[in-house]
Amino acid sequence: MSERVMKDASLPQLRTFLRIVERGSLSAAAKDLGTTQPTVSRQLQDLETTYGAALLIRTTRSLRVTDAGRMVYEQARLVVQSDDILRERLMGDDAQVEGRIRIAAPSGFGAFVIAPFCGRFVERYSRVELQLCLSDGRSDLISEGIDVAVRIGQLGDSSLFARPLVALEEILVGHPRWSSRPIARPVDLLTLPWVAFSGLSDGDEVVFERNAHKQKITVMPRFRIDQINGHREALLAGAGIGLIHRYAVDTDIREGRLVQLLPDWQRPEWPVNAMFPVRNPAYRLQAWCAELKNELARIPGTKNAGMFRPV
Repeated sequence: MSERVMKDASLPQLRTFLRIVERGSLSAAAKDLGTTQPTVSRQLQDLETTYGAALLIRTTRSLRVTDAGRMVYEQARLVVQSDDILRERLMGDDAQVEGRIRIAAPSGFGAFVIAPFCGRFVERYSRVELQLCLSDGRSDLISEGIDVAVRIGQLGDSSLFARPLVALEEILVGHPRWSSRPIARPVDLLTLPWVAFSGLSDGDEVVFERNAHKQKITVMPRFRIDQINGHREALLAGAGIGLIHRYAVDTDIREGRLVQLLPDWQRPEWPVNAMFPVRNPAYRLQAWCAELKNELARIPGTKNAGMFRPV
């Protein structure tokens, strides 16, 4: 896209186009923006004229973004986000927590932890609109219009920026009937059936540590599941023993439905990060992230993480 073309596009047009793509229809975008559908349609037409390309293909039942539309969408997000950040900086202490936040999170962690937190967040900030997308796949923040993604596990190479939130404790649990077996060392677990959570699995080699001594065993799960809610239910049903994050089963352990096995042996912790497509996210995103970090620190089986760092 040439410099001349980029200057021809106005911020209102770019904001409208973003909302059309994110809401999936012109009428929904118009409602969100507090305007009429003809106004939104005219802004879209003006933007298509500016770029000399069709950005959307519309039928009576659907709306599809063209290749040119995806390119405009990705750049428009950066332009609009930069404008939001500038406005917030100029406002200084008067900056408000307001606007739209689109969040991606793993399905289990999102359902257990992020969704309840988001519910409380929108109660506190009535001018915020949250959209929570729960999926165990890796979201493409730019192409999917995600403002922040919560990710669990070690981070690979990425153009994104990470804000560490907490580290999750992973523990070994099972139905109380399995606790009657003589289990003193990790090797004793090989006689028990395993239920494996494949969503965050590091394979069938399991490492435990106690007093700086590590012991590795290779398990052969008879049941694998890729969703943590289902994994917990299988463990509660007595299908076998398994590794799971403490936050998901802390209440079950306290109320006797599950038993922690080998409590003196530790597993490596799982880091949780908030991922952003830009180095300096908008004020509303920083506020959301800071409050989430405080909330996570109160959840069973979490430890504080470090400071903001790019990846």
